[in-house]
Amino acid sequence: MTTSMERATSTVPVYRPYLGEDVQQAAVDALAAGWLGMGALSKQFEEEVGTYLGASERTVVSTNSCTEALHLAARLIGLGPSDEVICPSFTYVAGHQALTRTGAEVVFCDVEPRYLNIDPQRVRELITPRTKAILVVDYLGFPCDLDELMTIAREHDLRVIEDAAHAFGSVRAGRRIGSHGDITCFSFGPVKMITTLEGGAIVTSDPADLQVLRELRHLGIDSDTDARYRNQRNWDFDVVRQGYRCHLGSVPAAIGLSQLARVDEFIANRQRYCRFYDSAFADIPGLELFDTDWADIAPYIYVIRTGGRAERARLVEHLKSAGVATGIHFQGAHEFSYYRNSRRGDLSVTQAAADRVLTLPLHSYMSDADLDRVVSAVTSFYRPAIGSGRATDG
Repeated sequence: MTTSMERATSTVPVYRPYLGEDVQQAAVDALAAGWLGMGALSKQFEEEVGTYLGASERTVVSTNSCTEALHLAARLIGLGPSDEVICPSFTYVAGHQALTRTGAEVVFCDVEPRYLNIDPQRVRELITPRTKAILVVDYLGFPCDLDELMTIAREHDLRVIEDAAHAFGSVRAGRRIGSHGDITCFSFGPVKMITTLEGGAIVTSDPADLQVLRELRHLGIDSDTDARYRNQRNWDFDVVRQGYRCHLGSVPAAIGLSQLARVDEFIANRQRYCRFYDSAFADIPGLELFDTDWADIAPYIYVIRTGGRAERARLVEHLKSAGVATGIHFQGAHEFSYYRNSRRGDLSVTQAAADRVLTLPLHSYMSDADLDRVVSAVTSFYRPAIGSGRATDG
């Protein structure tokens, strides 16, 4: 598993994006071309993302972040004041912020315990006449139950926005996420499966969305995108709607194209590392792993479930002392002061997950030494309890 691209560090970080010579050369070449804004490389990136996803009949529009992709999705479906969107509390706050930016209100829904994705049955219980959409998240790269969620949406005339920030490359029922469904948003941020440094994309099923999204993405301008995709400018245009400025520039697109050429290798490596962790941690009493063999999953991060907040805090300190960084994905957004008064259903699974989850290092290229350090640090924490039962938080 050791590669020449791996750099020795004093601490194994949670994230380490691949920024090898091919990525750096792509950026240099894009800079040398002299067209830095949205241009031909941005168009090429959109086309190659669509090809990779198998989304030839869908619309791919790149953005400068997944948050902005989610915001454009919200604007596209006409979200506004008095509307409600049912969404998991157990996700990063970017999705909630993208929705509430329109004036709509979020309604927090619980997740199912197996993969910590939104629970369709709980969604049904929260629908009211004000409900306009459902925001779903593919946690860690595990596909949500989109078929059931789309059935619910059709029954109630709702839109479904899929936040696939974690799931670029994951496969659901033989098809890559983004190749089916209603609206899908991806992240190409600094630590995602592939990076454009900062970036994202929105994929929709309706070709008529293309023009609207291009206008929303670039200041409401009606006729400038095609010119920019030829590395030109159009000085004769109209502004037809409220728009934003969230397009993807040429240098980030070039970096994304170089990353996309390696994505299958990234995914295969990450799957292998997850299986290595699973094998090492399988016999630790009370440490819960996800029920998967990682086939068809493009794992963005690797998460274990500990015995509770107190145990997790001790484990974090133990790992830190061993040179292993950790993260927490996620705490429930319903606990944030800004969303204190948001409507919600029962969130018992969310709360239990938020108390227990801990993220361990996972990169696209990991050395044997780094993998062994992570495993040794985790198992040494639990070793006194193995074979005799361990104290839990009670």
